[in-house]
Amino acid sequence: MHNNKLRALAFVGVTSVMSVLGSAAHAAQLSIATAGTTGVFYAYGGAMANVVSKKVPGISMVAESTGGTVENIKMLAKGQADLATASADVVHEAYVDFDKSKHFKEKVELYGLFNMYQQPHHIVTLKGSDIKDVTDIRGERIVVGAPGSGTEVKTRMMLESLGITYRDFSPEFLTFAEGVEALQDGTVEAVFLGVNYPAPAVMSLAITNPIELLSLSDEQIGTIQKAYPFLERAVIPAETYKGVSHDAQTVSVQTLVVSNTKLSEDDAYNIVKAVFENKAELENINHAFKMTKLEEAATTSVPLHPGAARYFREVGVLK
Repeated sequence: MHNNKLRALAFVGVTSVMSVLGSAAHAAQLSIATAGTTGVFYAYGGAMANVVSKKVPGISMVAESTGGTVENIKMLAKGQADLATASADVVHEAYVDFDKSKHFKEKVELYGLFNMYQQPHHIVTLKGSDIKDVTDIRGERIVVGAPGSGTEVKTRMMLESLGITYRDFSPEFLTFAEGVEALQDGTVEAVFLGVNYPAPAVMSLAITNPIELLSLSDEQIGTIQKAYPFLERAVIPAETYKGVSHDAQTVSVQTLVVSNTKLSEDDAYNIVKAVFENKAELENINHAFKMTKLEEAATTSVPLHPGAARYFREVGVLK
């Protein structure tokens, strides 16, 4: 009798362990493609992955460092990532303007999960530079962004709409950290960075080197918006960076979290719900979540994922 009880308890114990292991094995393993490790996308995606993994039973999410939005969208198309942080200009190119795209040969099917925040385009030089206006970059070595990044796409759009092509100067395709280092070393004259402020790379540079943020004129912004209406007028406030005492007028683009079409409705619902029900925790991890607003989250530049739409209907943001 005693042995029978021991065997029964052993069976229950083994069954319980197997059940736990089975549940873990069946947990959805999801990845979110972000950007370089010094950018806001990487920190934002990492915070999101951490909270979703803790708060949503059955989902384990990891953030992957990448070259940026273009690479992220290509990863979604190839099934190499499940979700991605992205900028609306590249999403538009992949989903709508793919027939004219330099990066995508065919339409990439995507869903929007939610809008993140506006991403203003920084144009950074060192104080004393001969570059006083964006048109002064002709003939100079200029960092336009990393290959496959949303920064590079926006830089090209902005400049071409102003009649400036890569043939007019020497473009350097570098990450935020590499670009700022090149500016500090004097090997380039200016750096374009599409990133929310304050950008850590620019903050670090401003501590050691007096910097300048270039502004776009009203006329230049009007010309850019005529060609690309989704590039909105934005201002980087004075004193955002050490030594920059004036507002810098520029353009910005909406950023968003997107997914491939294989992400299940339940997973999408639970991910979006976890983000907005744990905003306070996320804001403590990364300040950019303070600019992720529930009332603005559902107007994504591609169709909403049915799971995301279900959550936004429940909370009254979407009718």
